[in-house]
Amino acid sequence: MKIITKISVQKQAGRYNIDLDNQFAFGVSESVLIKYGLAKGRELDDDLIADIKLSDEVAKAMRVALNYLGHSLRTIKQVQQKMHDKEIPEQVQLQVISQLEAQHYLDDLNYAIHYVATKKTISPKGPIVIKMALKQAGVSDINIEEALATYTDEEQIIIVTQLAKKAAVTYKRESTRSKQQKIIAALAKKGFSFDIAQNVVSDLEAENDEQSEIENIQRGADKLWRRYHRDDNSKRQFKTKKGLYAKGYPSDLIDSVLTNLVLEDD
Repeated sequence: MKIITKISVQKQAGRYNIDLDNQFAFGVSESVLIKYGLAKGRELDDDLIADIKLSDEVAKAMRVALNYLGHSLRTIKQVQQKMHDKEIPEQVQLQVISQLEAQHYLDDLNYAIHYVATKKTISPKGPIVIKMALKQAGVSDINIEEALATYTDEEQIIIVTQLAKKAAVTYKRESTRSKQQKIIAALAKKGFSFDIAQNVVSDLEAENDEQSEIENIQRGADKLWRRYHRDDNSKRQFKTKKGLYAKGYPSDLIDSVLTNLVLEDD
């Protein structure tokens, strides 16, 4: 048995030095000091000393975890990684995680639901990208599916429509086909399904009149026609037609525009 001969305050707030038999033995937090009723003159055996030291390690790890959680919601995996980075023993990590779950500081399902809700409004993302992010954060497949169930098709269509309209402005000078392909690719990159993206883009294009397509092809044809002005007429038509076709314009519209260009040139 060893006797506590001195308890002194450390420079670090809330920490105390414990001397046993007139020699420094270990430091503890105030919560551990109170928990074990440590006081001068108390006797401690080796098992109790080991318990006290472990409790202090848990208390320090808990402080690390709570500080990390103070900035944002976190998953179990993220908190464990933070403690691992601080070189906290795995045994201590598990105790801290267990306590945090019991006190509802850690709840992966709650994290996933909040994450999905955030990604509907802030820098909107689709279910595919969200699922990947949640898996990387350590959320289980069951919790991911439950969280994604709160992201309805109707909500996705509204968001995809808004994103598609913005993208349409960026690609307004493209052919209809090229514009559709690029918008769908951009939506897929954000994590929305091909079916939803394609349906929304098709509906938006149906709202646009043919005049926009005619104006775009005319602009592109004029540019190509001027570029190849040194070629003979046949070669000039071929190169212009090839360039317009590569941009996704339909052949009947290309032929019509080329006919007008040839007539104007004559």
